[in-house]
Amino acid sequence: MYCSTFPAFGKDVLKSFKVSPDSFIQMALQLAFYRLHKTPGAHYESAGLRKFIHGRTETIRSCSQESVDFAMKMLSGTATNEEKYRALLAAIDYHKNYAIECVNGHGVDRHLLGLKLIAIENGLEVPALFKDPAYIRSTHFRISTSQVPMRSDGVLSFGPVVPDGYGICYNPRNLNINFSISAFRSDPKTSAKKFQEALYKSLQDMHDVAARAQLKSKL
Repeated sequence: MYCSTFPAFGKDVLKSFKVSPDSFIQMALQLAFYRLHKTPGAHYESAGLRKFIHGRTETIRSCSQESVDFAMKMLSGTATNEEKYRALLAAIDYHKNYAIECVNGHGVDRHLLGLKLIAIENGLEVPALFKDPAYIRSTHFRISTSQVPMRSDGVLSFGPVVPDGYGICYNPRNLNINFSISAFRSDPKTSAKKFQEALYKSLQDMHDVAARAQLKSKL
């Protein structure tokens, strides 16, 4: 487990780019995973349902076609800054809109969980969907994340939810971002330290893409 502070920028800079700080960070996590493992990873972000009576959480699925396209553009070696910036904005917008759907009760995961539990509690056969390899793979969340904002200089921690995954908690502050990154030592494919390094590089690369694009727009 590694707990550290990304010092280069925080929410203030991201807001000056006119993007959602949370969505920006989530796309940095996607890019870091792709940079390390050369493949997308099923990605869980917790969404609070506190606006509903007895509301708990919903799953924001941060891995999308837009996030994959963005990661591939960033790492292609041939994409222009404008192409990278457009892909970044598309990925951020998709994540932000999906997150809004989730906090308003329109996510899919808790609905499907309810249907599965109804079947089990009534002695019915669990629907074939839940045994489908694609569904099983989509719920093998190798990236499990949660934003826990606080004014103090701290961050919470939790472990991965699958053996070959990462548990990532973060606290975006005005001038920096605190991260806690965990991985199991038992799996040689994962490393909290390497993920931290890939994440910090991804955050800086994304910042530079956005800064260059905005500078060009002012010329």
